[in-house]
Amino acid sequence: METKFENKGNGVVIALCTMNKDEFKLVSDKAFRRLANNVQVQGFRKGKAPENLVRERISPVDQMNEAINLAVPEMWKVINKEATFDIFRNTNIEFVDSKDETLTLSFTIIASPEVTLGKYKDIHIALEKATVTKADIDHKIEHALKDNAQLILKEGAAEMGDTVVFDFKGYVDGKEFDGGSADNFSLVLGSNTFVPGFEDQLVGVTSESKKDVNVTFPEQYVENLAGKKAKFVCMIHEIKTKKEPELNDEFVKGLNINGVETVAQLRDHYSAEILREKENSNRNEHLNKLIAEIVKGSKVIINDAILEETAKQHVQETKAQVEQNGLTFDQYLQVLGLTEDKVLANFKEQAKGEVETQAVMNEIAKAENLMISEKEYEDFFVKLSQMYGMEVSKLKEYYKGQESGIVSNLMQNKIVVFLEANNAPLGSEEKKTAAPKAKASASKAAPKTAEKKPAAKKATTSKAKTTKKAE
Repeated sequence: METKFENKGNGVVIALCTMNKDEFKLVSDKAFRRLANNVQVQGFRKGKAPENLVRERISPVDQMNEAINLAVPEMWKVINKEATFDIFRNTNIEFVDSKDETLTLSFTIIASPEVTLGKYKDIHIALEKATVTKADIDHKIEHALKDNAQLILKEGAAEMGDTVVFDFKGYVDGKEFDGGSADNFSLVLGSNTFVPGFEDQLVGVTSESKKDVNVTFPEQYVENLAGKKAKFVCMIHEIKTKKEPELNDEFVKGLNINGVETVAQLRDHYSAEILREKENSNRNEHLNKLIAEIVKGSKVIINDAILEETAKQHVQETKAQVEQNGLTFDQYLQVLGLTEDKVLANFKEQAKGEVETQAVMNEIAKAENLMISEKEYEDFFVKLSQMYGMEVSKLKEYYKGQESGIVSNLMQNKIVVFLEANNAPLGSEEKKTAAPKAKASASKAAPKTAEKKPAAKKATTSKAKTTKKAE
């Protein structure tokens, strides 16, 4: 079988594949036998009639079409084997000719992004030094006090920040509307949970009172309510306010932080915690700038079909998330004042940066021959088993079918380690070799066990090393 590739530019490659006389005869004969099995000749069982009688009833065109159907997968195997580029998708197959009892087909192929790497070593970008201020620690302690505040009944009028427990019924044009009523609803005033103006009108209400709230729904809202005036009849049950605990050693002990029992120890603990967070944030920011610089210095050719498919994946993910939150996708679009085409266009623009970055990372992995060894793969499951207290064999069964996502994440981390080790921050004397903060993760949440355990993070869908594939 002979294959010729012609680069048409912009990530499009035409592959002309020709079966020689002997190869084409094999598929043509196989095509005849397949068709013959369905031919009925009077006096014979189906598929058992003499060949000469069967041939009279099989159209040469039908036989050729069936032969082409059989030839395509065989040709595609050869194309995948001989292609010197990564294949994203085959988009079209056309008949070229069958002269001299051979068969030539044309395959229009979308190539995976073509990358010409620029400089990716010895790039020195400043790494911001992390510092912790007294205000940072005070802010952390304020959050701890607020998080541990208790809701207590309030005798007076409701203020912003208070929680109002009430029943309400909504009316538009004097009629109740779907989704406009609830009983014993707890609303934190100032949380912007309801439409604009609603919560402001509950400021000043007291327990066991009645309040009519009049609002106008925004123009960018669900279609049946957009721009309409509504009245909500509210029956107030209770007003609750938050009472924060006092900052003392007793409060600190109640936080159950190992080795922390006094206010002074809590401040030291938070200081160290904030420092780690800032160092991680600064390191991630440095890594993002480094990768952006590498991508900027590289040349990436991406076919539009790849961006289109990536954008469509994002749209589907958004739809699933919106529907999980109780809205239809049409309602979501109405609220934002967008069309699906506009959302797709926005994601397509976003996809360009994503695909460029991933393609460059993949190319670095190829250039440096970075691969995930069997030991590294096994070590991932060993660590996961220690984290969740489960046997490795059970975890592997649970994540069956997710192997490529796991390998992809491990590879991404390996590339990051390589980049950090070969691009010392500006002013540093030694190259960093520590593992990145982003951990490799599996794509399904960990199975529940008797003890409460954190769920595994979702794996990224981008591949560290692209593979040749056909649709």
